[in-house]
Amino acid sequence: MRQPVTTFRYNAIIRNHLRTSRADQALQHYFFMRQDGLLPDNFTISSLLKLCSSLDAGMCNCKLIHAFAIRSGYQQDVFVSTGLVELYLSYGDHEAAHQLFAEIDKRDVISWTSMISGLNRNSLGLESLELFRRMVKEGVKPNQATLAGVLSACKQLMQHKLGKSIHGILIRSRLARDVVIETALVDVYAKCRNLNYAQRVFDRMSERNMVSWTIIVSAYTTEGLPQTAIQMFRQMLKEGTEALNLERLAPVLQACAEAAHLQYGREIHGRLFKIQDGEVKVKLINALIDMYVESSKLDYAFSLFRRMAVRNVVTWTTMIKGYGMHGLSEKALETFELMLESGIKPDGVTFTAVLSSCSHAGLVEEGLKQFRSMQRDYDITPNMRHFASIVDIFGRAGRLKEAYDFIRCMPIEPSEMVWTALLAACRRHKNLELGEFSAAEALRFNQHNAGIYILLSHIYADLGRWEDVSRVRLLMKKLRLKTNTACSWVEIKGKVYKFRVSDNSQPFSDELKKFLDKLLKKMEATGYMRSTSGVSHDTNEQEKMQTLCGHCEKLALAFALNFRVHEVPLRISKNLRVCEDCHEFFKFVSQTFNQEIFLKDPNRCHHFTQGSCSCGDYW
Repeated sequence: MRQPVTTFRYNAIIRNHLRTSRADQALQHYFFMRQDGLLPDNFTISSLLKLCSSLDAGMCNCKLIHAFAIRSGYQQDVFVSTGLVELYLSYGDHEAAHQLFAEIDKRDVISWTSMISGLNRNSLGLESLELFRRMVKEGVKPNQATLAGVLSACKQLMQHKLGKSIHGILIRSRLARDVVIETALVDVYAKCRNLNYAQRVFDRMSERNMVSWTIIVSAYTTEGLPQTAIQMFRQMLKEGTEALNLERLAPVLQACAEAAHLQYGREIHGRLFKIQDGEVKVKLINALIDMYVESSKLDYAFSLFRRMAVRNVVTWTTMIKGYGMHGLSEKALETFELMLESGIKPDGVTFTAVLSSCSHAGLVEEGLKQFRSMQRDYDITPNMRHFASIVDIFGRAGRLKEAYDFIRCMPIEPSEMVWTALLAACRRHKNLELGEFSAAEALRFNQHNAGIYILLSHIYADLGRWEDVSRVRLLMKKLRLKTNTACSWVEIKGKVYKFRVSDNSQPFSDELKKFLDKLLKKMEATGYMRSTSGVSHDTNEQEKMQTLCGHCEKLALAFALNFRVHEVPLRISKNLRVCEDCHEFFKFVSQTFNQEIFLKDPNRCHHFTQGSCSCGDYW
């Protein structure tokens, strides 16, 4: 027979089970406690709140515990009130959390921190920072957890200056030498595109964990520096860090793809054979398939896909995305049908890939059909990416009024992403009035998005409105907005060569420009007309032509052709969208030299053969 125990003893047992992730046993002992006729106290209620969170017990139980706390007189207990705040925020009810937080008489650093961190998790960074300012004003000293939460908000809102201020506070208070804080600082600087500071903090870290390595590698990949990302990964291996897991390898595989560094990607491929865990191996093979897709090695990707004994929704989605990127939209839709036949249920990401495939091929009605099916047949609520995809589908097809009408009828407020999709379509079809309106709507959400200003300036440039171009450029300068420098990469005989726009730093630069001049004259002799829409500066036609000659993808192609590697496909990657003139240039070269060429930009993979492109000139 069980010996009766006190509430204090039960609390200790329940807390111990929660600490060791045994929520079911914690719940069982709570029932034992009630069977023994013991009433919960403030510590029991705090444990019950953590138990609800662990078991995902639902908002109803949260409110029941809240009501019990009020009846028992424990609502003003700091542990109970903080636990209730955390639980409400975990279910996204930030209004109830705010109300409860306001009713706490004696708020300590833990209650403030719980509220700040919870708002961050609900993507309410501005409210989180405002609460932090109130906390400091009321004289409550933040701890490491508080500052980690504030740094998270800085990252979310791209608040670089505030992040540096918090960094200063951490240094002065000697709290900076903590792996969690240091990792958060690296993340803030990386997301705010200050890689110098990110690298500096990373280099000074007393201890580096999986998260910090992943952040720094991903940062260099995102910033268009994939070769540096690969170097960092190699450094990680030299330090003896175990790297065979998805979180670390995925950004490295992405870097290999973007740097056109397939040789190193294949080395990682070889490492996968050492993995025995089936679930982990599927995830990593999925990442490897994605690398081959991004590297324009669709045959390698399909070979891996075909041999997989187990495929999950990510596997299928990656192949659908790959076919769509390569202009094989019919193949993408066929793969989607095979996925459904195999019994795998699509998710929201799958439909993003399907809609993107429709957009790249001008399949407007098919895209609308899939959008309706997503909601009707699979009960998937569309997110902003889905809405933006439909706008893109209409926009690429030149149906701008329908795109605008679709936005007006959206059941939720259109986001920056949606308006930017319409702006891009306006740039493509030179619609000034709707373009200016779309830019204004997008900038309401984020006035520091350099891409919006660039798209708008291109619309002005295409229409010859150079004063407006200058006005936009001056505004960007005033806001200190940075734009990505165009870069291209090409791998030749296992070595990657990098070229920047109008790159004169290479010892062979003059030779390449002479080669391009000769080739362009040959093209013009055949009736080829240069497109200067990619030049957004008020210069004469001759200067515009010279600017086009300096486009980095042309330099990479000229360099590769000089190596006389015509027996294999050339694979060139670029960090920005390819312009119309370069697209025509690559078509001409593919026919003149009988050269197969793959050109990968952030959205599409263009496959040039015999004077034509897989995109059908629709991209």
